[in-house]
Amino acid sequence: MNYEYNTYVVKKMNMPFTITFVKKEFFDGEKDAYKEVVTEIESYLDAIERKFSVFKTDSLVSRHSELINNFNEDFLDKEYQEVFIRSQQAKSKTRGYFDPFFSGTYNPTGFVKGWAIENAFSKYLEPLIKHGVVEAVGINGAGDMQLGTREDSDFIWNVGIENPDNTREIIAKYSLKNGAIATSGFSKKGEHIKSKNKIDNIQVTVLGKYLSDVDIFATTGVAMPSDEWNNFVIKNKLMGILVNKENKIIAFEGGKINEIERS
Repeated sequence: MNYEYNTYVVKKMNMPFTITFVKKEFFDGEKDAYKEVVTEIESYLDAIERKFSVFKTDSLVSRHSELINNFNEDFLDKEYQEVFIRSQQAKSKTRGYFDPFFSGTYNPTGFVKGWAIENAFSKYLEPLIKHGVVEAVGINGAGDMQLGTREDSDFIWNVGIENPDNTREIIAKYSLKNGAIATSGFSKKGEHIKSKNKIDNIQVTVLGKYLSDVDIFATTGVAMPSDEWNNFVIKNKLMGILVNKENKIIAFEGGKINEIERS
């Protein structure tokens, strides 16, 4: 079956977001309707940036101490409360390897990106699938993706995972209809992930249902020592692949952790 792709790229939150609509055929004039959806997503991401950017002095995140100390009603903002609570829950679940207060001040950026992509998908894109407007639709924010496909469709998303040492090389391919994929590492953003321990894994990819979860897990996989990470993978039944500092490729799925031979 052949499918057509209608793709838009917008830059928000200092990163590119790629929004892709999939159908067997797009009719004349139909694509303008998708531009309106993209515009709504842009507006949503602008609003998220105004609340959560650490680079904006008037954002709620930048004013976090003021909001708490003065019992400011802005602290009760529904989205702000959700991010605050869930980022604290992520810290507990990852035994502190994800910590929104790692730098000494509140910075939930590592959670907000995946959460915002997931929300944009559920608010603006998933309804198009449920109402049969498109076969499939997905949003990709700097390599982290939330993807969906209509239940009765045979369309499948095929996602390649890049080699951090050579981004032209694909070290793994995953096929899925619905779900999320997140990759954390240093190949594109430099050493932006800080850890209280030595870094064993230089790139970690995790697959799951929700991007807000797997994005945290992927970051944890880089920050957490390999022996702890292996136990974490088994306990949480994670699926994905990583490249360690010895340039070995390790695949994991539930209780199975295996080194992959390079071709």
